[in-house]
Amino acid sequence: MKNKKKLVSIIIIIIVIFGCVRGIPMYREYTGASVYTGNTVTVEIKEGETASQVASKLVDMNIIKSKYAFILKHKQSSDKYGEIRYGVYNIRKGMNLDDILYTLTKTNGNANVVTVVIPEGFSVEMIAARLEENGLCTKDEFIASIKQDTFNYNFIDHIPDVNYKYKLEGFLFPSTYEFSSEMTPHMMADAMLAAFEKEYDSNFDNYDNLFEIMTIASIVEREAVLDSERAVIAGVINNRIKSNMLLQVDATVVYAKSAGLYDMTKVTYEDLEVDSPYNTYKYKGLTPGPICNPGIKSIIAAANPDSNSYLFYHTDEVKKDGSHIFTENFDDHVATMN
Repeated sequence: MKNKKKLVSIIIIIIVIFGCVRGIPMYREYTGASVYTGNTVTVEIKEGETASQVASKLVDMNIIKSKYAFILKHKQSSDKYGEIRYGVYNIRKGMNLDDILYTLTKTNGNANVVTVVIPEGFSVEMIAARLEENGLCTKDEFIASIKQDTFNYNFIDHIPDVNYKYKLEGFLFPSTYEFSSEMTPHMMADAMLAAFEKEYDSNFDNYDNLFEIMTIASIVEREAVLDSERAVIAGVINNRIKSNMLLQVDATVVYAKSAGLYDMTKVTYEDLEVDSPYNTYKYKGLTPGPICNPGIKSIIAAANPDSNSYLFYHTDEVKKDGSHIFTENFDDHVATMN
């Protein structure tokens, strides 16, 4: 009899433990806040699909973890949300259940997906203009989000509070994105930041010297055309800083003079006099922050600069292939001008 009671007690304990193991994650998802930590996923809800079928689909697509948390949230909030509508939706991984249910019950189910290409070297202003061109938001709305919104990423804690134009300049990763008119400027910016974190973390073990690396990488991105020269240019930048020389990089002047749009065809002597902390013809050291959003090749080059003795470079006007001629002193620099 004692053995039988003991066995029953063990079974009850096992049931309770199993319930906790499943219940705690379910509870966390049920009550969780939106953190927007992943990519945007297009989800098709077919006519007649039940909440249970939709939940299973979202689990399979790794958008949610608990089917039962979704069903419970929908059931308990039926007065708030109503029935799930069929259609095509853009859902951002990391959205909480309330945001997902709002999207599936209150929006029109027409994701209207727009493919947006953000090239390497685009600045905040250029990205904002590209989004406006695609009818996704206005330039001012995107820039306001970049300046005012809070984003939840560990690397942001490693961006110092200095006199830069935009704190997040340099960290909006260039890539091809699928956005829609359903998405807010915050969500689009968040997708770019998430892409940066994923790419950076896959290539680096920590955020040591992150801001310096990204600032140099942004200069390299605007200066280099050939991949083979990215690390060499990063080496030149380091050499000039160590030698207490002005960097004298034209791209920094263009960033200042063009308000980040890079729409100038040439740099004049008058342009070199622009009074901006980004003007490396007037102020020594690096710019206050990145001057564009670099790709991973420039980031890797900035973190691993070539060890050389070059202090100068200029474009090779004979080859006209984007390559540069690198020299160690000013006389050779002038002598090799084509």
